[in-house]
Amino acid sequence: MATSAAGTAQIHPSKALGFLTLGSSIYDVLTCLRLHSRVFPTISVIYDSTTPLSAPVILSLDDNGLRLRFDGADQRLRLIEVLDFQKSRLSYNGGELARAGAATGASGPTFRSIYNKLFGPTYPGEYMKDQGVYVLSYPGVAFSFPVNKGVWKEDVDFVSLLSASNAQPASSMAIFSGSSWSESRNDLFTKPTSNPRSPGINSASARLSSANDEIELIRLHDDHKVELVRRHNAPFTVTLHLTTPQDLVAELGPPSAKYRKNDHRLSIHRGTRSISGRAQDDTDDTEPDEPQSGDDEDVSDVSATSNSDYFLNYFQHGFDVFISSSRSSSHPVATKIILHGNVPGSFEFQRYRRSRWTIELPENSKNKELRLNSEMVFDEALPRLRERFGEVQRPMLLNRGSDSPSSSCELLGGWEDGEVGDKAPGGHLTGPEGTFGNTELFGFPGFIFEVLKNRAISSLTVF
Repeated sequence: MATSAAGTAQIHPSKALGFLTLGSSIYDVLTCLRLHSRVFPTISVIYDSTTPLSAPVILSLDDNGLRLRFDGADQRLRLIEVLDFQKSRLSYNGGELARAGAATGASGPTFRSIYNKLFGPTYPGEYMKDQGVYVLSYPGVAFSFPVNKGVWKEDVDFVSLLSASNAQPASSMAIFSGSSWSESRNDLFTKPTSNPRSPGINSASARLSSANDEIELIRLHDDHKVELVRRHNAPFTVTLHLTTPQDLVAELGPPSAKYRKNDHRLSIHRGTRSISGRAQDDTDDTEPDEPQSGDDEDVSDVSATSNSDYFLNYFQHGFDVFISSSRSSSHPVATKIILHGNVPGSFEFQRYRRSRWTIELPENSKNKELRLNSEMVFDEALPRLRERFGEVQRPMLLNRGSDSPSSSCELLGGWEDGEVGDKAPGGHLTGPEGTFGNTELFGFPGFIFEVLKNRAISSLTVF
């Protein structure tokens, strides 16, 4: 975490602990942690493999005594917990919270130092009988003190009890958004957050240039329109087969990388109605003059003349845009967008920030209305897709178990070995065995869903 010259992290109630800011995306937090690998040598990713998009995702920093909890749907940091005060130096308003590395048994801050010196008086807290702890709560920060069940009484004077000479110091601290822990805990992972996913984003810089803005949601409409809903600026609509790379750079800024397409393993299916859902006259079969790595590209020069097609990779927004020079006689245009789910346990985890989307297709004379979102499991979405489009072919299997990043398959985008996900060195990640192996590709007119074994949607290709 960001520390002072003395190596101490500042506590900001309701906001942050050092650079760990509430509301930040798990993508940004993991990237920062891995940049500071000497400070954070081990990062454990903990999640529920059966419901990775509804259950919280946890980053456990055992060597630092910290635990970070993110909501599953939007992957925003909701709770920062200090579980071992001996492993991190913390301060508030210039005062040190506890002496890290102390050899005494009193490892955490005492009630007296918290209540009388650092934070001041506050309202009575809450005794959690099942856990045997008393939670002393302030706006945006709370401390847990071990209290024996036999000692606790409902009418007890908590100040006298916790100030006693035999009272134990705080065992943990939590930083959260809200007026108190008792009021905030029930909807901690579901209530809207006012903070941006990237702490560096603010309204002033976003209004100066839309390229500095954050994309909150992507709405998919009829007529090949992809609406990018932004935090501070008006939405920007990408119209497939019309929007140019210059339009994208003007609104979104230069991409993080530019990947030249060189994988055509699905081209054999283009003669028929296939997983891509395209007609027989599909002409998107341009081969590159020469395979190139995104590292060799000037990512700001998207107007360069070329006979090959390429992807613009916006890792920080969670999507790729496929630019085709063969679909327009005069200039390259965007023909496909790939939205990445950053699902824990998937092959793509931590390569892109999670992209949240909705499909909003109105009813017409031929088809029923279609409403889907990125948090749905595919088994919930499939009946609605069939009502709209009818029965489709069986899914294709994509072998993710033996895949390397350079064999990522054209309709999922691609990257050279090590280019994506290893941008920031260090920080050894550990976690439960992922859902690598075969994923399924389901094709519908205008959409391709990549579905994991747990039926979460890993990515959505829109064309």
